[in-house]
Amino acid sequence: MNINHSIMSGNLTRDPEMRTVGADRSVTAFTIAHNSRYKTADGEQREEVTFIDCEAWGRQGEISAQYLTKGTMVIVEGRIKQDNWTDKEGQKRSKWKLVAERVHLTPRREDGARDDSSSESSEAPAEAAPRNAAPRAPARPAASPTSTSRPAARPAPAPVSGGFTDQPPF
Repeated sequence: MNINHSIMSGNLTRDPEMRTVGADRSVTAFTIAHNSRYKTADGEQREEVTFIDCEAWGRQGEISAQYLTKGTMVIVEGRIKQDNWTDKEGQKRSKWKLVAERVHLTPRREDGARDDSSSESSEAPAEAAPRNAAPRAPARPAASPTSTSRPAARPAPAPVSGGFTDQPPF
């Protein structure tokens, strides 16, 4: 079994560029910069920047072109691909790319303060919203202070043939 799955995070270094390939396919290219901090043996703090070229195909690329801008922090899930070509001088060249299967926008507050929901990322397009959109309502209503009992359990779904259901067991 071969596994080629990568997850990278970083800030866009430029606005995404979308182009059409063939009659009906589109691809969006963008680059993210990932900063890593480390200490040397002398105790000196250093920062290293890695630039990662990404491409997103089809609807994922269209959404990336629509919602991403330079400086946006994203988490990109996908597979690593090596492009090979011969340049104008006849030299063989190659470049590694991350082919995006999912692009997650990371929420940011306008005032630059850290948001409590920053550990949750929203995946484009379903939950992606413009930066000036109104804040979302909490996912669950708060429990009343007098309530100490557990919520009522959901009844188990009826089994489908073979004893499997399409519902999670919780």
